[in-house]
Amino acid sequence: MEEHGQKSWPVSHYQQEGERISNWFADGVKKQHRTLGTWINALIGAGFVIEHLNEWGPTAEQIAANPALDEEKERPMIFILRARKAG
Repeated sequence: MEEHGQKSWPVSHYQQEGERISNWFADGVKKQHRTLGTWINALIGAGFVIEHLNEWGPTAEQIAANPALDEEKERPMIFILRARKAG
């Protein structure tokens, strides 16, 4: 919690790709971190055409139904990408 009661979500070592240990859904989960640029460029390099990007956040209706989602409007919780193979 920062000054004035505002939350912040620091991004540490974003450019450093590789294995990380996460305690988000469960403790000790191993994951492979990649930057968004790495993911998108890998798709382009493999011949995919990117059709849509969405950084999902809850709607006002979703927050009203589930108030715990309120803090999720401050940062994208999920990155959604649609791509298709060219040709």
